[in-house]
Amino acid sequence: MKNIYVTGYIGSDRKACAEEAAAQTGGTIVDLDKMIERNDGRKIMRIVMMMGEHEYRNKEYEALEELSEQEDLVVICSDGTLFDDMCREIMEAGEVRIADAEKTAEELWQNAKEDDSIPYAFMQMGSEDEKKARFMKMYEARKDLYEKYTK
Repeated sequence: MKNIYVTGYIGSDRKACAEEAAAQTGGTIVDLDKMIERNDGRKIMRIVMMMGEHEYRNKEYEALEELSEQEDLVVICSDGTLFDDMCREIMEAGEVRIADAEKTAEELWQNAKEDDSIPYAFMQMGSEDEKKARFMKMYEARKDLYEKYTK
């Protein structure tokens, strides 16, 4: 089986989607962020804070490239992995699934606002209204690309 790459909006349950895919296919689940943290020795939040999102995306690519040499994997990817051209190329060589694609932006916001592990600074600072406005802006920016994989 080709690898399955699970991604989705902030607030989506990528883990549940991956578990469902693994149950259907017998694939082994790999959490890309956990792999990066294990290889790097730092939490994703720390990598982003110290090195910037670009360095984190480089680490995602390196990990995906390593995993692409294997088969029968269900890889849980971050919400932004598809936006890197090189990562997207690897993902498209397998199957891309968008977790919770049927959920509304408001439902995803309700999930995301309770998650303190999201490595975006905008989710850590400001009032709830400010965070929600930035969340919705990111949702709209990503919507077209995610919808490409749900049709």
